[in-house]
Amino acid sequence: MRKKSILFPGLLLAASLFAWLQSGQVQLFPNQGEWPVLLMLLGLTMLYQGKKEAAPPHVLIGMLLFGIGLHFFAKPEFPWWPGDFEMLIFVFGFSLFAAARKEYVYEAVSMICFSLFLYFFKQITAWLESVHIPTEHFKTYWPYVLIGISLFLLFIRRNKTIR
Repeated sequence: MRKKSILFPGLLLAASLFAWLQSGQVQLFPNQGEWPVLLMLLGLTMLYQGKKEAAPPHVLIGMLLFGIGLHFFAKPEFPWWPGDFEMLIFVFGFSLFAAARKEYVYEAVSMICFSLFLYFFKQITAWLESVHIPTEHFKTYWPYVLIGISLFLLFIRRNKTIR
């Protein structure tokens, strides 16, 4: 017998709560009728569904939706908040780390570290310049180095058998 899923009622509840918040009948917090709130509500629903049924894909999707919604909700409020590129990479890495259990931990940690590198890129280059290390080529060519490493890992290393 198939378990009853709470996904449909949960998604309906999330959409209904958002419609209620958007109607302006009650003011719980600023910007409550904006689309990031809907993403966060849908993400919480998927996260709850994933935890209830022990389904890592639902947990991953729920955390992604909630994290992206939280980013776009908090971004205008805090001047120190990271940019879109850095934060979306971080949200993806953190979501993958939380949902993966023992799989994809290396990939998740790599994505989190990459997002932190992007966030602190200006401080890193400023520090390197302060100790008289030229950073002009570093600033220009670091994406190409990562593309090369990615292609190497994707095509070259994959052809070899790992024992």
